[in-house]
Amino acid sequence: MSKNNKIKILLVGYKSFIQENLYLRLRKKYKIKKLKFKDLNKDIINNYDLIINFSNSNFFFKKKYSKKYDRNLIISNLIEKDHIRLIILSTRQVYEPRLFITEKSNLKPINIYAQNALNSESLCKKKIGSNLLILRLSNVFGLEIGKKKRPSLTSIIIYGFKKKKIIFDNNYMLYKDFLPVELLCKYIDKLIFKKASGIFNIGSGIPVLVSDYVNRTVNLKKSKLIIKLKKNFVDKSFCFDTTKLYKFTGIKINKNKLNSSFNDLRIRLNRNV
Repeated sequence: MSKNNKIKILLVGYKSFIQENLYLRLRKKYKIKKLKFKDLNKDIINNYDLIINFSNSNFFFKKKYSKKYDRNLIISNLIEKDHIRLIILSTRQVYEPRLFITEKSNLKPINIYAQNALNSESLCKKKIGSNLLILRLSNVFGLEIGKKKRPSLTSIIIYGFKKKKIIFDNNYMLYKDFLPVELLCKYIDKLIFKKASGIFNIGSGIPVLVSDYVNRTVNLKKSKLIIKLKKNFVDKSFCFDTTKLYKFTGIKINKNKLNSSFNDLRIRLNRNV
């Protein structure tokens, strides 16, 4: 692809862990720019072929759905008539939790954020149709050092490791689907190249006990581990069935590579924290 024919991509958000990693992967292949949501407008958007939104309002995580807090929908309204493509990041929490979830599995949001994400998916789909790609993510992991509006499981571990006290709830005894951020970026790169649309579950497809993940990624001799069980805990073990993703991208991870990614995180964590 010549320089003049490169797809122009706008990454919307600020200090997103996934955004930063994706930017580093894509910058040599595409014309790409990062922009805060508050600086976004119609004139800027019209200069791009693809928008990837990493930005969410704090209210989107905590309050009942409102269109004014739905930044995916706000962007969809801006590009509705311009044939610009949009990628939004959703969550596996829109599904009823179980092992080997497919894109057709039962939808049963487990919290306010998941319900809001599902509402956002539906409304954006009505606005821009086949120009929308929805990525329902599993537990993405990597060296997350900065603060987050909604802490991930890995960022909670890293924060606790820094404070020498890791506090976990019932999640510690569950199976989860862990996805290295580098692999996520590889998937997104391929989906962009193939102009994918619709819904894709993005995960490793490998169920891993959270307790095993913790033991593989941190040295518990250097940090105290505290388990605080909750009575009304609603989540259960889950992982994705990644058959659709593999057929479309040709990319797959095995247990050995996943374990290697766990070890890499452990090494980087010990060096940086």
